[in-house]
Amino acid sequence: MQQALDSFLDIGFESIDIGLMQVNWRYHRHRLESPQLALDPYHNLRVAAKILRECHQSRQDWWEAVGCYHAPNNPYRADRYRVRVFKHWQRVTRRG
Repeated sequence: MQQALDSFLDIGFESIDIGLMQVNWRYHRHRLESPQLALDPYHNLRVAAKILRECHQSRQDWWEAVGCYHAPNNPYRADRYRVRVFKHWQRVTRRG
């Protein structure tokens, strides 16, 4: 995993969703700190939780925060993502 990530970064490809929570390197490298840390599940989850919390604080709605997590500056993409996640959540919660 690390070798593949390093290969992409070495050729200048930066829009990479990394780790357990698929945190985007281009937009959140300052939070992820390094490619090695980005792949650490605990660090990746902490970073993602901070991003989601910030989205929730600004949107005051958890489903809107989900969209913000995916595309904070693109309402169309955020809404499409939010709807996909919501539908998946509904399927998963019906099984329990």
